[in-house]
Order: sequence, then structure tokens, then C-alpha cells
Amino acid sequence: MAKDKDYIQLINTTRWKQLRKSILDAYPLCQRCQQEGRLTAAQEVHHIRPVEEAITYADKMQRMYDAHNLQALCHDCHVKTHTEQGRCGREATKKRNEKQVEQVIKKFFDEGEDEDRGPVF
Repeated sequence: MAKDKDYIQLINTTRWKQLRKSILDAYPLCQRCQQEGRLTAAQEVHHIRPVEEAITYADKMQRMYDAHNLQALCHDCHVKTHTEQGRCGREATKKRNEKQVEQVIKKFFDEGEDEDRGPVF
């Protein structure tokens, strides 16, 4: 499970629980298994674009509640998907954290710089 405090807060809201239920009601079978020719009950809802990788809380909320960013999966496919995306284990967490630091720097510190004159205020 994600360790991002915003994600943990959002995943425990009534709004998320209702959206999760509506996705599982709409897609009772694992979407990945279906694509691979198997019929398996979906038990989990996967965020295609990870919520924890968004920088601002508003961006995290948008990803959390965007039905087009969700996929109904069985547990095995959910684990497989995260593993394939490199989102499991300490090394993946370290890389994710480094990438997020780079995104924050780019978003908040690189935007106003002019190569010749330095920061623009």
C-alpha cells in the first residue's frame, strides 16, 4: 500500500468507497483477465496513473476520483500490474521519490528562470 499521507487520507473517504463500489459494480470481472481470455472476479480498483505521483493535493484528488483513471482488477492482476510498472519494493519506492523531487523542482523552481539573467521575479 502507498505510504503517501494524502493518498491514505483520500483512499479512506466515503467518496472513494462509493466510486470504488460503482466501478466494481460496472466491471464485476477483472479487465486484465478478460483481455487475456480469462474470467476472474474483480476485487480491487487500480489507478492507472498513480495518485501518489501527482505533486499537488488538487492533482491527487483529480487522479483519485477520475473514473477514466480506474481499472477493475483481481488481486493477482493488481499485483502483477504494479510489479510490471516497477511500483513494488524499496528500490521502486526510492526511484519514485527521486522522480517526485525532480518534478517538484521543475514545477516550482525551474519555471521562472531565464538562462542569461537567472530567476525572474
